Amino acid sequence: MTHLLPATPTEIFVYLLFSGISLYASWTVWGVVRVMMVERHVRKHGEAAEATVRELKDTGWRINKQPLFELLLDVRQSGRAAYQTKVKKKLGRHQSISTMGVGTRLDVKVDRNDPLKVAIVGAAMTAPVGAFMRQGMPSEGDPVKAMQNLQSLMDKGLITPEEFQAKKAQILARI
Repeated sequence: MTHLLPATPTEIFVYLLFSGISLYASWTVWGVVRVMMVERHVRKHGEAAEATVRELKDTGWRINKQPLFELLLDVRQSGRAAYQTKVKKKLGRHQSISTMGVGTRLDVKVDRNDPLKVAIVGAAMTAPVGAFMRQGMPSEGDPVKAMQNLQSLMDKGLITPEEFQAKKAQILARI
């Protein structure tokens, strides 16, 4: 009759080792997935607020080769006292640490039931969008460069997707 359990101490050790590794990997992946699910929920249902980055730490984790950072935020929301919370955030393809550095002001959304759950929406605007558009746009004769700069502005959170689409239509109309 075949044995269903390992017979030797070495086989038992290997079995327990791989079981432990599998359990740890599942627990770790679930933690990352849970953070992403909470962020999605807060982005959709949360209340608008503003935050300032107080600390920025690299967690050492990579998601799709992009670093995962832990940010300590000072959150300010109308009707509540200012407070601090930690958020894990993966930088997008076109973002750098300078776009999320210490002192950066961010637009965030806060969970109504648990204000420590915060999702970063984008960079807070410190000047009118038109000022960024005039500074970042090349001459009328280079629509490819204009589209690249426009994409960069949206990736940095300096313009909204709606503003991106409107300016994109203007650039495409010139071609």
